Amino acid sequence: MKKSLYKIIALVWVALFPLLASAQIENHDVRVGNTAYRSKNYAAAEKKYRSALSKKESSFYANFNLGNALYRKGEWQTARNYYQKAVVAAPSSRLRAEAFHNIGTTYLQEKKYKEAVDFLKKSMLSNPNSNETRKQLAYAIRMDKRDKKNNPPPNTGDRKMEDNSQDNNRKILESLDEDEENRKPNSGQKSMVKNW
Repeated sequence: MKKSLYKIIALVWVALFPLLASAQIENHDVRVGNTAYRSKNYAAAEKKYRSALSKKESSFYANFNLGNALYRKGEWQTARNYYQKAVVAAPSSRLRAEAFHNIGTTYLQEKKYKEAVDFLKKSMLSNPNSNETRKQLAYAIRMDKRDKKNNPPPNTGDRKMEDNSQDNNRKILESLDEDEENRKPNSGQKSMVKNW
């Protein structure tokens, strides 16, 4: 009876060992990538995060951190793809909110304010206590409204729009001056990306 129990334990250990070893290697690659990221060596960090993903594609931390490294390199669309994978793999609503926040900031960088608003709202729904996301959302909403005001949809009615009047142009310039004074939550800085 004891011999059978030892065989079962040995079989379970043999079956689980590759999984445990793979998780350790993945975690090691993420940690090494994090060290490179903190040193602002984003290319090396990207390489380590990709190595971690080759061992476990659904790793939240590898996807999220790879998105951060790509974001820092200015590759916003590619970063967004990895953040979206991180959303799916997020183990908690707080981490899901972080990934949504970073997706929103990639859209802010591309001046796609409507999309930024959508993802920052999703982040706020997942974590309503984030002041950083609240500030970014307010900025994105302001910029989206400004874009809509400056680029109204084409007139589909019979009457022509009279956008070229001097009075209308003066109002637009005044509103732009007001927006310019209050528009950026992080004036002079890049949009904030949340890191892990």
